[in-house]
Amino acid sequence: MLKTLWKHGRLISHNAQWRRIALVLILLASLGAVLWIIVRDWYNLVTYDWRFEWGYLALSGVAYIGALALAIAAWIVIMTGLRARLSWKEHGRYFLYSWMARRLPTPAPFVASRVLLYEQAGVPRRLSLAGMLWEQLLLFASGGWLVVLLFPFTPTLSERVPLAPAILLALICVGLVLQPQVLARGLNWVLRRWKREPLTTMLTVPGALAALILHMLLWLSGGVIFFLMVRSIYLINWELLPVFVQIWVASGLIGYISFFVPIIPGVRDMGMIALLTIIVPLSVALIIALLVRLWITVNELFWALVFSRL
Repeated sequence: MLKTLWKHGRLISHNAQWRRIALVLILLASLGAVLWIIVRDWYNLVTYDWRFEWGYLALSGVAYIGALALAIAAWIVIMTGLRARLSWKEHGRYFLYSWMARRLPTPAPFVASRVLLYEQAGVPRRLSLAGMLWEQLLLFASGGWLVVLLFPFTPTLSERVPLAPAILLALICVGLVLQPQVLARGLNWVLRRWKREPLTTMLTVPGALAALILHMLLWLSGGVIFFLMVRSIYLINWELLPVFVQIWVASGLIGYISFFVPIIPGVRDMGMIALLTIIVPLSVALIIALLVRLWITVNELFWALVFSRL
């Protein structure tokens, strides 16, 4: 059965027409799931006492500036450690331009845009690809550790989310962070197989640890933004802040897995909705997920425009 699934999967991935059909079917399934949630929870949607507080939404926008600064700083630490000598403005511009492409239903535009932008600035492809690999590894490591550290403060989630996979993921990723030469050797092995020039520089342990801390702070700030956005439409206590940080991290890790496997549109949003239903009604969770997606995209577009003018 597994061989049959693999065979059909390869057929779809190598055929443009089948890929388009599969993508359309996945999008229809996602829309169908949203409609099913609306119909199923229609009573709560129409009877809920909807409220909106602009103040909390504005605070989330201010907090986004800090999160963006952390994300760019972490990327600069990675690329500087790999000896990519560009100004912080260039790093920030390339980071934001390529990050916008991540919203598309495949990781290819995201990877290609960042690689090509850096290549135009004189940075070899293998170097920017190595930086992106480190970025994903550090996001997993920092997110995994943050989930583990917050479990004692989030009994609501700890009873429903398995701890063992998070610990295993965090240990593997942090092990690679503390042994950067292992990742460099593996990447160079791949480059040699592709008949490409191997990397001569690697991220040092201090550089990797600095980027790890920055990414952990990035996850925390993202959780705060998420909490403020939810509080703008739903009254929640500040004591639940650790829970919302953990939901943000858990759903984010689900989304980042799509960097390594074919992306299914809406996986992160569906994961967020499922975790939010532990605290809020299903219909409210759906509205929150849609608001988060819209608000984050608006902020990304705004700051990408700002950096284009610098």
